[in-house]
Amino acid sequence: MLDDLDRELFKRGHRFVRYADDVMIFVRSERAAQRTLASVTDFIEKSLKLRVNREKSKACPVWWTSLLGFGYYLTKGKVKIRVDRKALKRLKVTVRRITSRTWGVSMAHRMDKLNRFSVGWAAYFSLSDSPRVFEEIDHWVRRRLRQAQWVQWKTSQRKNSMLQKLGYEFGEQEQGVAVQRKRYWRASHLKPLEMAMNNAYWDGQGYKSFKGSWSRLKPA
Repeated sequence: MLDDLDRELFKRGHRFVRYADDVMIFVRSERAAQRTLASVTDFIEKSLKLRVNREKSKACPVWWTSLLGFGYYLTKGKVKIRVDRKALKRLKVTVRRITSRTWGVSMAHRMDKLNRFSVGWAAYFSLSDSPRVFEEIDHWVRRRLRQAQWVQWKTSQRKNSMLQKLGYEFGEQEQGVAVQRKRYWRASHLKPLEMAMNNAYWDGQGYKSFKGSWSRLKPA
C-alpha cells in the first residue's frame, strides 16, 4: 500500500525508515521537519487517498521518539541508537515472570527459558549503542535469580550450608543470613548472597548474559 510513498521519499532524497504504516523521516532542522511533515501528509492524503493520524504524527528531535523498540540519543554531535524505555519495561515484565519465586520449576528449566529470551532479545537490539543498559539489565536479572535460588533452598540450615559450600565464610560475630528474616528481595542484595552467587556462579549455571549476547551479536 505504501510502496508509492517509499518511491516518493527516495525521489525527494530523504533519509527514512518505514515498517508497515510507521515511518520516520530524518532531516537536519525543525523548520525542515515541519515542512516535510506538511508535504508528506499532503502527498499521502491527496495522492494515495489515505488518512494520516495527526495525533501520532509530529515533527520533533529524534531523541524524543522511538520506533519498533529503538530510541535515539545525541552524543558528540552524532545520533546514536538506544533501547527505548518502553522496551525495557516490557523486558522486565517477561523476566519477572520467568524468575518469579513462586514459579515452582527447577533452576535448569528457568535458566533455559531465560536464555532463550535473553539471546533473542539481545539479537533484536544488537544495533543498540547502549552497553551500559545491558550491564544494568544483567545486574538486575542476577539479583532476580538470587532471589529465586534463595527461595528454592527453603530451610535456614540449607541456605547457610549452601552459602558456605559456595565459599562464603561467616565471621565470628556474624549470624547466619538465613535467620535474619529478611524478605526475599532484600536478602538477594545481601553481601553473602552476592559473594556466593556472583557472576561466575551464574556463568556456571549456564546463564547467557544480555551483555555477553549483545557483544557477540553487535555488528562490527
